[in-house]
Amino acid sequence: MKTLFQLRYDSRWGEELFLTGNTTELGNWNTNKAVAMEYVGPGIWSVETNATPTTEYKYYIRENGQIRWEDGPNRILPEGKDRVWDWFGMTKRQTMHGVAVPLFSLCSENNFGIGEFADLPKLGDWCVANELKIIQILPINDTTAHFDWRDSYPYNAISAFALNPVYLNLQKLGIEENAAFKRTRTMLNGKNFVDYPKVLKTKWKYFQIAFEQQWDSLKETDDFQQFVKENEDWLPDYAQFCAERDGNGTEIHLFLQYHCDKQLREAVKALHDKGLLLKGDIPIGVNPEGVDVKSHPELFNLDVQVGAPPDDFAAEGQNWGFPSYNWEAMAKDNYTWWRRRLQVMARYFDAYRIDHILGFFRIWEIPKAAKSGLLGHFSPALPLSVEEIENQGFQFVKSKHVKKGIDTLFIPDPNDSEKYHPRIELQKTKAYQSLPDDQKQALDRIYDDFYYHRHNDFWKQKALEKLPALLNATKMIACGEDLGMIPACVPEVMQELGIMSLEVQRMPKVFGHPFVQTENLPENCVYTTGTHDMPTLRGWLTEDRVRSRQFLDSLDIDDRKVTAKTLKKILEKHMDSPSKWNIYPLQDLLDTDEKNWSPDPADDQINVPANPKNKWCWRMKVSLEELLG
Repeated sequence: MKTLFQLRYDSRWGEELFLTGNTTELGNWNTNKAVAMEYVGPGIWSVETNATPTTEYKYYIRENGQIRWEDGPNRILPEGKDRVWDWFGMTKRQTMHGVAVPLFSLCSENNFGIGEFADLPKLGDWCVANELKIIQILPINDTTAHFDWRDSYPYNAISAFALNPVYLNLQKLGIEENAAFKRTRTMLNGKNFVDYPKVLKTKWKYFQIAFEQQWDSLKETDDFQQFVKENEDWLPDYAQFCAERDGNGTEIHLFLQYHCDKQLREAVKALHDKGLLLKGDIPIGVNPEGVDVKSHPELFNLDVQVGAPPDDFAAEGQNWGFPSYNWEAMAKDNYTWWRRRLQVMARYFDAYRIDHILGFFRIWEIPKAAKSGLLGHFSPALPLSVEEIENQGFQFVKSKHVKKGIDTLFIPDPNDSEKYHPRIELQKTKAYQSLPDDQKQALDRIYDDFYYHRHNDFWKQKALEKLPALLNATKMIACGEDLGMIPACVPEVMQELGIMSLEVQRMPKVFGHPFVQTENLPENCVYTTGTHDMPTLRGWLTEDRVRSRQFLDSLDIDDRKVTAKTLKKILEKHMDSPSKWNIYPLQDLLDTDEKNWSPDPADDQINVPANPKNKWCWRMKVSLEELLG
């Protein structure tokens, strides 16, 4: 039987890798007859040869005539395997598995209609029981601006430093569990979604009670005074901002942030004691009217808003409404605001997801008056002069090709009105369709060069100016969310800086492949079945039958109907990957048991990016206590 041996090893120039073993095909341990391996990609060596389940084997390196064997005992080929992944010198695969779930989605008997910091250790117990090592959550910074559904959006923080008090456990805050408390908790926990405005307003009533009972004694303690001192660079501004928002004093906001820090630190220690890692999420944007913008307006460009160009999630692009960063101003003090932001989050997280890492290369800026992401442009960028456009064979006429609205071929650069950006997806405009074929072809050449080649070195330089300072600010492991319209420089920089990439099973990055080829994944990546912006695995398989059939065929799964067993087969194949980390949305793990299924799988999708009014309210249908049995 032919077996494909694939080995992970970051070799240096001049090193050769060999495979040998206890069979004739592998040379019978004779290094002169061993099988030479072929270098097939970054850190990947491969060879296909005959082998049987009784085969013992090992790898060695030859360099300048010298041989270096890998440490450890002989390997034994697993039964039934026609493809194996190994790491040089490691006899046991180092892949770590984890679960991704928003903190607000956790359901327990003692929480108050929303997941809380105190629920993390219970989730940790479930992870230990299921051999998971990583818990990944969405952002947990304070988003309280309106006391309505808008505040449920975790990527619109009013502070990049403060934690959201909505995640405080009231009992740990000293609130008595009297009859009224229990009735309210039962009512909120009885909902099959997070009623965010109701939970927030109700908790604030109890926050006031706890504050009035404890403030006089707490404010004099060394522990509280130390907390205030450690956070004096952001905490007073945050407290003042919230006091002006609510029409009260600053003290209650200091009180709540102290307890947020305390409860989350306790939860993190419990996770670490169980051998678990906690991975956070650092949003790319901040609330345009939040405390960071008010305290440091010079660090932001307030005359634009940022978002994302069109993609599979949003046909007209996304308009997040955040200001862009004034990177030139930030560079003057070596990105102190960013470095401090990460240092504060490092108190709690072992790793972090850099939301929209593309924003450190370039960001999609949209005029302040525009709603559609189609009218955006990349910044920074190298806009085209009329001469450059015409040199590509396009007969440029400003009155015809530069118009207001989305039916335009070019967008004027905001800093130089005589230079232009090709409108994103201009091929879908009426203006493009009316062009002669030769002009379409010329415009296609301009478009392709502008979006995929022109800026590669320029954007690489911009990223390398910023990212090293941020990465060196903490010891957290950095993972980049690098989905969407990816220029070639992005994987180059991420690999150079050691940032883990994000690989989604149904979103291949290799042109011509309909799905991720699991065996060809980069080692330094987080591999997942989906994100919070996507339908669950069950939902996707149900809504797109044609593509899901192709997907199942690619995995050699011949199920004609999607069942819990189908999902389990997919996850098993997903787990057999060379990635460092495999992280699965909680919904996908729970759906391997049909008793956990929602009647409509669409109900389990956390966010619909095309819907700016999405309510972030998904909640577990079973409690953590029930999962633990």
